[in-house]
Amino acid sequence: MDLDLLSLGAAYRRGRTRAVDVTQALLDRAEPGPIYRLVTAERALAQAALADARFARGVDLGPLQGVPIGLKDLIDTRGDVTAAGSAVLAAGPAAAADATVARRLDAAGAVFLGKTTMTELAFSGLGLNQHAPIPANALAPSRIPGGSSSGSAAAVASGLAGAALGSDTGGSVRIPAAFNGLVGLKPTAGSLPLDGVVPAVPTHDTVGPITTTVRDAWHTWRAMVGAEPGWFVPEPVAGLELLVPTNVLLDDLEDEVAAGFQHGVAAMEALGARLVRREIPALAAIDATFGRPHSINSIEYGAAHAALADRAAERMDPRVVRRLRASAGCPQEVYLGLLEERARLTVAFWEQVGSAAGVVCPSVPILPPPLAPLLRDDGAFDRANRMAVRNTRVANYLGAPSVTVPAAKTGAGLSIGFMITTRDGSEHLALSIAAAVERTVD
Repeated sequence: MDLDLLSLGAAYRRGRTRAVDVTQALLDRAEPGPIYRLVTAERALAQAALADARFARGVDLGPLQGVPIGLKDLIDTRGDVTAAGSAVLAAGPAAAADATVARRLDAAGAVFLGKTTMTELAFSGLGLNQHAPIPANALAPSRIPGGSSSGSAAAVASGLAGAALGSDTGGSVRIPAAFNGLVGLKPTAGSLPLDGVVPAVPTHDTVGPITTTVRDAWHTWRAMVGAEPGWFVPEPVAGLELLVPTNVLLDDLEDEVAAGFQHGVAAMEALGARLVRREIPALAAIDATFGRPHSINSIEYGAAHAALADRAAERMDPRVVRRLRASAGCPQEVYLGLLEERARLTVAFWEQVGSAAGVVCPSVPILPPPLAPLLRDDGAFDRANRMAVRNTRVANYLGAPSVTVPAAKTGAGLSIGFMITTRDGSEHLALSIAAAVERTVD
């Protein structure tokens, strides 16, 4: 069954299948476990029946009508408990209303299959959770799925959703998308409402789609922002200048990642884009902020959930508890200084990017590592997590839109993600460049 929006929409509109039939077929396979923490069958079938009734009356809300999707389990859906990967929160009350992004997708005709699994309180880019089954990497089951939106990526990659929503605070949409051969979009910070979304680091938090194609990411994102449906017409890349930073983002790449990224660069140059390679000094300064005892991430993450750790630390992953307490007692002036530094470095970064339309680099500098060693070795876990988030977290720091798209595959069939980051509000440009990469791979 083709679950991409174009194929599924064409089947609906030509009467070859019904949303209820597609939804029931997926519900027959979906059950609470590694991919879905909660399956919302009753609501899904009601939404699917409404989509079919609308098609029968000639009412067409756009590309999401009748499309089954998964929502990361930190996004409120009416009547369901939002657990955010936490055994503690799973015992809490049900949400009284949909989060705004969920409400907009419902208004666009989407079908909510359920709440997808995630790492506890969105901690780490690896996809591990001590209190829940871990989804398999769709391309290599013994390897990690990436996180923290692990279930969302697994749902799309395994054909259990046409699209899925994740959150992205340091790469949590783009990392699992890259590891599973998918497209993942982190929108501009502040461009989507986050009410009804469990926070991690409010300064860096975003929500975004994980899909099989760039076009589907565009349509899902448009529905999320409440925009009218419209065709995705990519901007041409011929003559476009793109910057490949030679510092930080290309450091210590695994060989197959470097080769896959170079394949994407060569493909873009063949399409007429001009790839410029030079150092961005501000990038080194941004990267250094994450290695300090106190950072925006550690301070805000602790502020969001430290009370939970104080109340129920014994029911939480010790790695999460340590992270929540890392900046306890940090002076207010230190935090305010970090925010001022962020504003200054963001301006400096884009000034140094100059005339280039955006920055491109490997989405993740490493291949997804095997799962087993990370479960038993904290040192291996920490090293893998630092590398997993190193490239993606830059866009969160900048607040900029960023998209990952598959650029190549290794001999073993693992996917190499190609990441494009552009200036605030330029999601269409980032997705246009991603679409060019996608065409060369196809």
